[in-house]
Amino acid sequence: MLELAKPLPEFSVIREMPGIGDTLAVRLIAEIGNVRRFHSKRAVTAYAGIDTPPFESGSFVATNRHITKRGNKYLRKTGFEIMQSKLKHKPINDDIYIYILKKRSEGKSWKEANIAGLNKFLRIYYGKINAIYNAINNELIFCSTT
Repeated sequence: MLELAKPLPEFSVIREMPGIGDTLAVRLIAEIGNVRRFHSKRAVTAYAGIDTPPFESGSFVATNRHITKRGNKYLRKTGFEIMQSKLKHKPINDDIYIYILKKRSEGKSWKEANIAGLNKFLRIYYGKINAIYNAINNELIFCSTT
């Protein structure tokens, strides 16, 4: 799997993120697949099953909601392991690690903080990978017009 994933442009981007090794990078790429098939970062979090569905009825608006768990359970497990790796290695300049610590200081449980960190991680992942593929597409368009 590692040999198949190394030539992909997203592999080097994932490996540059703190707390993610070869094994977790390959598993993440395998579970998400082609990021360009998702229309937004919310679609990626919904695919992982860590989004919270709205619950409103009349004037009642629920604020304490659980994750849907309707997505890919293997992606959730891989993401949870990535969050555990970040907590174990404690990368100082990592935005996600700082975000998890912030959520813990706000009174969230360790599990809620990890899921919030995973949500942030998937949004960052989606943005970085889309930027790479957009740059590649722009370069191909520029080369074909000249």
